[in-house]
Amino acid sequence: KANCVTNIDNGKYKTNDCFNLLSFFVRLTRSSNKGDRADMKCFNEPNIDDHLESEAVDLADYAWKHSIVHVCEGGENGQLDTARNDQLLDFDWQVMKIEKVGMVEMIRDGQMYLKLRPNDRPVRLITHAQQLSAPAVQKDHRQYCSQLLGGRLSMIYESHAFPEILKVRKTAEFYCLNRGSVGEEGND
Repeated sequence: KANCVTNIDNGKYKTNDCFNLLSFFVRLTRSSNKGDRADMKCFNEPNIDDHLESEAVDLADYAWKHSIVHVCEGGENGQLDTARNDQLLDFDWQVMKIEKVGMVEMIRDGQMYLKLRPNDRPVRLITHAQQLSAPAVQKDHRQYCSQLLGGRLSMIYESHAFPEILKVRKTAEFYCLNRGSVGEEGND
């Protein structure tokens, strides 16, 4: 079975290290200050700095782009649950991911996850909304929340409301009200 870090280190880490690596990626991608990275290492957490393909690759950039890929390759349920709840269904993380690496990578993450868990309706709804929003968001990432709230992330045809989607919509509404969909200064 594939290990979630196979592409990083050619198998030096054991599968049980994967959860620590995912936790590290989640904390790393949530850190806005790159200087905080030195203090983020937890006990028994893999040190992957020396195992990246190129020294020029920044660890945070790598985490933003590939953390979900590694989780999906590992296929461990605990990691998939963490990626689902703390990344794929977290609006703040989605906004940061789109700003850092773009909408295409965000959609790819959802599609990869859905190959392993095709019946996860909330992730399917988010991924579909992102696909519909992609043309506008690729032109201006600040349009993401207004695209979701403008009907892209609708549950009108669902038999019941999903709490995960309601949370994403509520966070997006708060984001639009406090930051606006046209930038922090409120103008283009």
